[in-house]
Amino acid sequence: MIQVKDLSKKYGQGDAETYALNNVSFEIEAGDFVAIKGPSGCGKSTLMHIMGFLDRPSSGLYKFKDQSITDLTDDQLAHIRNREIGFIFQFFNLLPRISVFENVKLPLIYSEKSLSKMNELTKQSLEAVGLSKRINYLPNQLSGGEQQRVAIARALVNNPSIIFADEPTGNLDSKSGQQIIEILQDLNEKGHTIVMVTHEIYTAEAAKRIILMKDGAIIEDARVLKRRFARDGEVFK
Repeated sequence: MIQVKDLSKKYGQGDAETYALNNVSFEIEAGDFVAIKGPSGCGKSTLMHIMGFLDRPSSGLYKFKDQSITDLTDDQLAHIRNREIGFIFQFFNLLPRISVFENVKLPLIYSEKSLSKMNELTKQSLEAVGLSKRINYLPNQLSGGEQQRVAIARALVNNPSIIFADEPTGNLDSKSGQQIIEILQDLNEKGHTIVMVTHEIYTAEAAKRIILMKDGAIIEDARVLKRRFARDGEVFK
């Protein structure tokens, strides 16, 4: 699904030139659950933004479903992003003045689906995260964990090829965080490809594979030998 080869992202010029990513290479197959782990400033969020078509690399190759993004226009990238990508962010990024239902429905507005189909898909996404009874609430009427579940429902509503989760438990207490990881693991078991950025080892070990980053480079890429499962209460012990 994803091929990254010698990918770099630099900022500034001359003496002020710095690399957020430096010759990063890896591949991600459909159906995998990959955690990108590392300290703040290591380049993991920059990498996720490039993979999610929110940013462009300075050099190197990035292919999504065998298509290189190099020659695509911003409009073409936006179209692929809306159709193929689901995003979950640390701070939820919900619109505060519209209901849970309308927040989840947002990615469908630019689709060619009928209103009845959009409403049906929105309800299904909310049911998938256990929030069908909260559809008319405003975001500020929900707990942090519930808001993140709304964000997951919004990421799911277009049935994306891949879900990117940027520190999805970073703004939550341990119980709510464990619930979010359980949802992500369940979605992965149902066939969704997930890439999760995190700095927490316990959260990373809920994935099937960990890519460890430092100073813009990959220093380790390995399968998780002893995976932690949220449903068994193991993730945040």
